[in-house]
Amino acid sequence: MKTTNAHIRPALASALLAMTALAACNTANTAKSGFNGAPYKQIITNGWLKYKANIVGVHEGTVNGDIKRIAVDVYSDQSTPQRFTYKFEWFDASGIPVANPSTTSTSVTIKPKETITLTSVAPAPTATDWRLTFLDEQR
Repeated sequence: MKTTNAHIRPALASALLAMTALAACNTANTAKSGFNGAPYKQIITNGWLKYKANIVGVHEGTVNGDIKRIAVDVYSDQSTPQRFTYKFEWFDASGIPVANPSTTSTSVTIKPKETITLTSVAPAPTATDWRLTFLDEQR
């Protein structure tokens, strides 16, 4: 008698689809400094998160003359308060991470139709590029 796994395939396909959907919900959105003075670049892998935390402005400056400072304006298009986590990371001109003892993820709540500003100061003058990562927090 020959047995088949045909009855298992639909269940397996459904399980894989559900896992893929769950993974998509937990993906991060990223913004990073442009190369050689180009404007910042935003990478969206979670469309829902973009409506919760959408970058509407980036301002770069310096502190003490040679340390970069970044301020990112984030807008929520939602009608209820939303939570997300963010983290800034800094890199040197070669793309190597610059050690930063204060690199931690921060959880924030943004009010409906509100714009907030997230800021970070480079840990050293060698830090020339930045990356801001957003993670969705399910409510």
